[in-house]
Amino acid sequence: MKNLLFFIIFSVTVLSSCAKSGGGGEEPRVQCDDVTSRGHLNVLSVNLLFKEIETREQRLEAVAEFAEKTPVDVILLQEVVGGTLAHTENSAEDLQKKLLARKHNYDLYTSFEIGLPGVIGVANAILSRCEIDFRTTKRLPHATELNFRGHDIKLPRNVMMTRINIPNTSKLNIYNTHLCAACTADQLDTQLNVMLPFISELETSFPSGNFAILGGDFNIDRFRVDPFVERPFYDRIVNAGFIDAYAQNRSLDNLCTNTKQADAHCTVGVSTLDAGGPARRIDYIFMNQEKNLRESRVVFNTLVDPDQASVSDHAGVFISVTLP
Repeated sequence: MKNLLFFIIFSVTVLSSCAKSGGGGEEPRVQCDDVTSRGHLNVLSVNLLFKEIETREQRLEAVAEFAEKTPVDVILLQEVVGGTLAHTENSAEDLQKKLLARKHNYDLYTSFEIGLPGVIGVANAILSRCEIDFRTTKRLPHATELNFRGHDIKLPRNVMMTRINIPNTSKLNIYNTHLCAACTADQLDTQLNVMLPFISELETSFPSGNFAILGGDFNIDRFRVDPFVERPFYDRIVNAGFIDAYAQNRSLDNLCTNTKQADAHCTVGVSTLDAGGPARRIDYIFMNQEKNLRESRVVFNTLVDPDQASVSDHAGVFISVTLP
């Protein structure tokens, strides 16, 4: 039954998913032998702020520079944008090209959420220096609409998955999502009711002990109580078998507790591109197993650290984890 499920998912993915980006000639082969030799994986998750068109090129350059210097092996992107209003076909492809210009080749999987076809669309995307050899996406229930320059955009969210191949070492699954913003408790609950079983069912298709990472913009703040208490939704993810990687060696109740004073752990309220909202921690990278965390930090938090670049109204989350 498990093998049948895997085959069905694989078949549907090949037929209907957005494939790797590309066009115009043969691309260099994606490989990450250095990840094997050093024995750890570096992961970055960042929301790209799709509405900010004028500064997008500079912001993508800043992400590419960080990814090159660190180096980052897997990049989880939310609010990737494409369409005539956005003046690009795919901002994740734009980032991929900037990385390639720096001699770093990344495999790319983009999954657009429904917007205004050809006009404006928003997506999640995964960039990986290790080859992506399997990919799929699960649509989440519609909850909210985004407004872009007078256009209402119906945006059913999604959770996307890639299986990456680390040469001579292992394969592991990477999930990326962007849950609803400014939605009701029932709508957020409904999205988790689809996302968590999807991940659980998919993981049963792989060998026991398979290592998986789940990251993204969850729009869940453990300390927020208005308009509803959000901590139970964070707890649902943890109770589904996930570990908050960033909080693994920190006191969870001391991370971004003061909405009026951003600290180094907040991911909203720490950027010059913020709209002035309260400080919150809503961007996470989770793991399904407890692994040795070599490093974890919030990056692009310009109000806390003015030496960092401002790439979004969100800061990014970076972790470096020992491979299984």
